[in-house]
Amino acid sequence: MKISVIEPITPAWNHMVRILFKPFDFKKWLALGFCAFLATCGEQGGGSGNTWSNQASSTQFEEAKTWVEANLTLLITWVVIAFTVMLLLWLFITWISSRGKFMLLDGVIKNRGAIKEPWSEYKTEGNSLFLFSIMVGLLSLLCFIIIVGSSVFMALPDIQSKSFGSAGMTAIVVGGSMFFVYILASIAVVFFIRVFLVPTMYLKRVKAIEGFKLAWSGLCRGHIGSAVLLLLMMMALGIGAGVVAFIAICSTCCIGALPYISSVLLLPITVFFTCYILMYIQQFGDDWTFFSPMCPSCSYDLQGLNRGHKCPECGRSLD
Repeated sequence: MKISVIEPITPAWNHMVRILFKPFDFKKWLALGFCAFLATCGEQGGGSGNTWSNQASSTQFEEAKTWVEANLTLLITWVVIAFTVMLLLWLFITWISSRGKFMLLDGVIKNRGAIKEPWSEYKTEGNSLFLFSIMVGLLSLLCFIIIVGSSVFMALPDIQSKSFGSAGMTAIVVGGSMFFVYILASIAVVFFIRVFLVPTMYLKRVKAIEGFKLAWSGLCRGHIGSAVLLLLMMMALGIGAGVVAFIAICSTCCIGALPYISSVLLLPITVFFTCYILMYIQQFGDDWTFFSPMCPSCSYDLQGLNRGHKCPECGRSLD
């Protein structure tokens, strides 16, 4: 079975155009934009951290130390409250994002701008993906803690002696290598969940664990090279999409950077990549069909038309 990462590009583009522009429906666009907003909620963003000034005096350090010792109970209380709020926020964002991914797939595959129906219809799959994502997140956190703890343990002799020697060098080399593998593994897991697991759960109407098994056995096992090429192709396409997104946001005086507005403004990019993933998966056979038969030139829905007919949209003869 020949699986290509090039061939799905044209039909994915044509299908995106058909969904969003043929005809243009502003109400459907807004609804799909909301689904895209939910689906990608929490996946983008940034943060900044405070750094210690190198010129901080020892007096300021002693004052801060004294304040912490005097208000340790209050400090711990606020840390616990902040951690709890952040945890609940993360759980909420992960939950609505899990549900939103199926809403977006539903809108793209069925070419509609629905919110209420897919939210209810794919409740089981969405909640299952949410629990699976929590499990993966906790496992990822555990691996990170192990890497950091191992690195600190290896560097402990140098830390205790307040010097930098072989122990510190070993910690950097070994810890850095483990962290590099951790980053690669994290990318692979996130890629597998978004590209293979979620569409499998949608199509087969199964929960996350069973979907994981089906996606691995049906789409990845024996096709690892193709999956890697798919990742690289999506990264390459993502660079171009990033340039377009940057131009679009700048042209709106950065108003387009606001969460929901950016989802609406950049909806063609989101829909294209969704179609691209689904078109790629459809190459694995009839059991992996998301869309009805379409014209290879313009992606017009050919359901009900037989060979020998012509595409009503572009006039191409159907072989």
